[in-house]
Parts: sequence; structure tokens; C-alpha cells
Amino acid sequence: MEAKELGKFIAKTRKENQITQAELAKRLNVTDKAVSRWERGLGYPDINTLEPLADALGVSLMELMRCSKGTEGNTDDGIIASIEIAKIQRKKALKKIIIGGLGCFIGICTVIYAINLFITHSWSLMIGGNDGPTSVFVAGRIGNLPPVIICVLGIIILLCGIFTMLRSDNNDK
Repeated sequence: MEAKELGKFIAKTRKENQITQAELAKRLNVTDKAVSRWERGLGYPDINTLEPLADALGVSLMELMRCSKGTEGNTDDGIIASIEIAKIQRKKALKKIIIGGLGCFIGICTVIYAINLFITHSWSLMIGGNDGPTSVFVAGRIGNLPPVIICVLGIIILLCGIFTMLRSDNNDK
């Protein structure tokens, strides 16, 4: 089942029943933006929302899965479609968790580096060569402002990572 096909079916059925996106969203305890995303084919409803969605639209779960009314036949298609939706949702959630975790890691490393700069008030860079004379060592002193800026940047990255991980469970609400 394609997201666009499901979205068109939801929009068509909702309009036939003279229900607004806001009313449908209220019945399903989601936002009207989530309903809009579904109807535009930009995402799928949460697997736990499918049955209440079918009830709200006045269609069977099988009709919702097949994106057409009055279809009879093999019920395995509906189950397969549900599993497909669940897989897609899990992949999206896993991707957000990985991105959020990476953001948290980079943010923590940035904060630790800023604390190190603040304590030592110096930085150094060493590029090793094959022997001693070809190695390059550069060092310098810094004030308090650069570590503070780096620390704030690290905290922002860390908070973005945490927010991304927290929003990974379900972004359709």
C-alpha cells in the first residue's frame, strides 16, 4: 500500500462523510496536521490508529487497508499492508533514534572540549609526520569567550539530539 493511495482514500472517504480534518483528528486524538500529512501521502497513520480511523470513516479495516470500499477477498492483503506500515514506522523511528543519539554524542563531546578549553585556556594541534623533524605542532592561548560559545553550541546540539530521540516514538500526534 502506497502512502499517496491511502491518503487519497482517507481524504475522499472523509469528505464523503462530511467530516473536517479537525473533527477526524479530534476523534483519533491526533493533530489535524497529522491527518493532513496522511492525506497528502507524506506518512502513514500509526498502526494503533488504523482501527479507530476505519471506524471514524465508516469503513472496515480491510477496506481501509485496500484503499477501496466494498472489496471482498483475501484478508491476508490487509494484514500484509498493516505489517508494511509498521515496518516503515519502525524504520523512521530507528533513524530518528540514531540521528538523535549521534547529536547527543557530538553535543557531549563539544561540551567536554569547551570545559577543557576553559580550564587550560590553551589549545594545541599536532600533526605527526614520519619522523620528528616533519611533525607540526601548533599551540595558542585563548580567553573565556570561545569556550563559552563552544559550550553553548554543544548544549544546543545535545538538546536537539535529545528532542529528536524523544520525538522518535510517534510524530503523528
